[in-house]
Amino acid sequence: MNCWHCGTELIWGGDHDTEDNEEYDIVSNLSCPNCHCHVDVWHPSEKLIEEYKEYDKNQSSLESL
Repeated sequence: MNCWHCGTELIWGGDHDTEDNEEYDIVSNLSCPNCHCHVDVWHPSEKLIEEYKEYDKNQSSLESL
């Protein structure tokens, strides 16, 4: 993954389990060695993924009316 600001490849800093968060279960942190930006990438939980799938399914049903 490249830095949004300068385009340099980001360095992975690690993955961490989230606590007390039902929507996301893992957060990965990355940093840019060039411009020193920091990026957190939040991975959705299975519960949130299922909610998105259900929402998309309902939206598709509504669009076909």
